[in-house]
Amino acid sequence: MLRVGFVREFFEAPVDLPGIRELTRSDSGEWRETAALAVAYLAASPVVAEFTETDTCLLGCGENLVGCSSLFTDGLWVWRADLRHYVGRHGVTLPREFVERMRGFEWKPPVDVVDAPVARLALQTAWQVA
Repeated sequence: MLRVGFVREFFEAPVDLPGIRELTRSDSGEWRETAALAVAYLAASPVVAEFTETDTCLLGCGENLVGCSSLFTDGLWVWRADLRHYVGRHGVTLPREFVERMRGFEWKPPVDVVDAPVARLALQTAWQVA
């Protein structure tokens, strides 16, 4: 399982991840089109764990992100709910391999691939610090 969109600010202990401001961003027209499709894919994927907390956007736009640490997966990648915000609002780009996977599914997540073992693996991968 692969993690996407996780940054060191999400963890209390030091982790070897980039900071939120180190993520690659783009405002190109091509990326905006891809980002709109990606945001829909991210939102439509199966929920692994749902949380009801609220946190403010780490990039400073002031938006409150409800359930931001809820986890989603497509069976191979795992991400937090707030990734949709960072991609859609701030132009955070996604790994090429992940974009190609989404495109390969015609921007419709494979919702039938997530069973209990996949969900457990997604949870373990999401919060792994070592």
